[in-house]
Amino acid sequence: MSAVAIGPAKDRFTSLDTLAVVREIRAVGPLFVDKVFDVAADTWEMTLRGAGKGRWALLLASGRYAALRKETGAHAEELGHLTRELRRHLSGAPLTGVTDPHGERLLELEIGRGESGRYRLIIEFFGKGNLLLVKEDRILAVAHPQAWAHRTVRVGAEYVPPPQHSNPWNMSAADLEASLLRSRTDRVRTLAAQLGFGGSVAEEVLRRAEVDGSEPATLNTPNVAARLHEAIVGLLSELGDTPPGHLYLRDEVALDVEPFPSRRWAEETGVREERFDRFSDAAFVYFSNVAPPAAPPVTDPLGEFRRLAARQSTAIVTLRAEADRLRTQADAIFANYAAAERALEGTAPPSGDEGIEVELGGILVTLRRGRSPRETAQEIYAELKRIQAKIAGAEVALRATQAKIEAGVPTERAAPVAGAGPPRTVRKIHWFEKFRWFLTSEGVLVIGGRDAATNDLIVRRYLGANDLYVHADVHGAASVIVKHPPAGRPDPGPVSLAEAGQWAVSYSKAWRAGHASADAFWVKPDQVSKSPGSGEFVARGAWVIHGTKNWLKDRPLELGLGEVDYEGESRWTAAPPEALRSRGRLRLVLTPGEDRERSDREAEIVRELGLSRDLLQRLLPPGGLSIRRV
Repeated sequence: MSAVAIGPAKDRFTSLDTLAVVREIRAVGPLFVDKVFDVAADTWEMTLRGAGKGRWALLLASGRYAALRKETGAHAEELGHLTRELRRHLSGAPLTGVTDPHGERLLELEIGRGESGRYRLIIEFFGKGNLLLVKEDRILAVAHPQAWAHRTVRVGAEYVPPPQHSNPWNMSAADLEASLLRSRTDRVRTLAAQLGFGGSVAEEVLRRAEVDGSEPATLNTPNVAARLHEAIVGLLSELGDTPPGHLYLRDEVALDVEPFPSRRWAEETGVREERFDRFSDAAFVYFSNVAPPAAPPVTDPLGEFRRLAARQSTAIVTLRAEADRLRTQADAIFANYAAAERALEGTAPPSGDEGIEVELGGILVTLRRGRSPRETAQEIYAELKRIQAKIAGAEVALRATQAKIEAGVPTERAAPVAGAGPPRTVRKIHWFEKFRWFLTSEGVLVIGGRDAATNDLIVRRYLGANDLYVHADVHGAASVIVKHPPAGRPDPGPVSLAEAGQWAVSYSKAWRAGHASADAFWVKPDQVSKSPGSGEFVARGAWVIHGTKNWLKDRPLELGLGEVDYEGESRWTAAPPEALRSRGRLRLVLTPGEDRERSDREAEIVRELGLSRDLLQRLLPPGGLSIRRV
């Protein structure tokens, strides 16, 4: 057997590491959430307690690892916003379960029951990592808001899981053989990338199976698949219900940590194994001494987008090839239906979901015992439909990436290119840019809250004695303030108030409901209060209005998207179209549209205007979009 090369040091959990921690948490039994603390960037500690079980600390480092320990660590002195939200929802709630990761690098905790509702705390160990709090499939809190073609991760959005792989730990020998036959690369890369084992686990499986990982995956597949399956089953069984930890060191430098005794490290000269009763303890020691993965320096401002476009193009080609293969197989079954039926006649009774390979019209097809050829073909067509949906999503994402490249939009981490001239001047960030804002046709600044917290903040801190308060006549709408101009400038007139009313209704629930217009009103600052009437309650972000309201009737739900010049710098904003025509450059006019088409409309705007999707989402109200060119 040829040796399998030892890969680079592990910098994050594998799917097997994730499963090991899941089993550890389950083995401890019922626990209650005590508190949540900040530990470091993207790292939190959740303290847990239980009757007769003492106190535990679950360390969660998104993008890296998790560890269930008996000792608590050092905490940050102040709590971040996300940590405060986690405490508010989870403190005192029972930890009711841990979801099986199904071969993914994702830890999902089920917390709470009864009147408080059931929450899911989800920690992602892949990519840049993330932590999300979800209730009833709605995201309540998230460490890193992001958006893709078919998945949006931000507060208030519906939670959509990341794309799922087939669970490699549940694959049969026949499944493994089929995957090897489809591969166009060597065995180690097939197991690591295409089947989702990851590099270190793929190398361990190949070592245990005594199979050369550098050989083509399609070579001697029946024998190789059987040996791989035996190695995978054996590796999984070694975890047990309370997985031990195995730390590997050379000259006291940590090289690796595994929830099983590693064959590949056992054969390495000068490597010492240190055993722990619990995998979490070994993982904590290892990851505490291994630096987190560092982002490589970016010298090409568009390099990240170019690499992303290349990966997306490759993925589309691969998916199209898979779609063609599936379509050919299904068509071959129907074109040779009688031959397919004859092939199934006289076969042994089905045992589980066994398949037999049959050549139909020159095409190799796997038929399932106990199922008609039609049922097999329908399953293939269903898989084909799923692949076609992924192709469509990947094409939208690729077009968005290409639009950024064509527009010359630099990546956020881009560093100046050597010899490319003086560095670009950093744009000044004004105080009002933390809120929604626009300039009226009369040049008056209008600001609005983004959520309950900023609705409170702008009234408490920024509503001056000469300002005006505007609100849509819709429950839960944003607080909007028309700021009084500096001395020597005229007071806001009817035009500014009408535009502020239009802006207020556009950022209310009336937009998502698809209304064409809605009413708003304005009052003076002394009419806005937190003091409720007898028996009333004022929620966070809400205010009580006293006295007469000045109505702004039937304001259209319509926003312009464009650029305005403020203190010599161009800024993107969303405002009533007439305000943008007067103060800047109007690019598009938006009205409410279909929710389900939101992602496509966003991609269309990004492609056309060249601004980032993240900026676009900060500018626009939630809900569907219809686009009108100007």
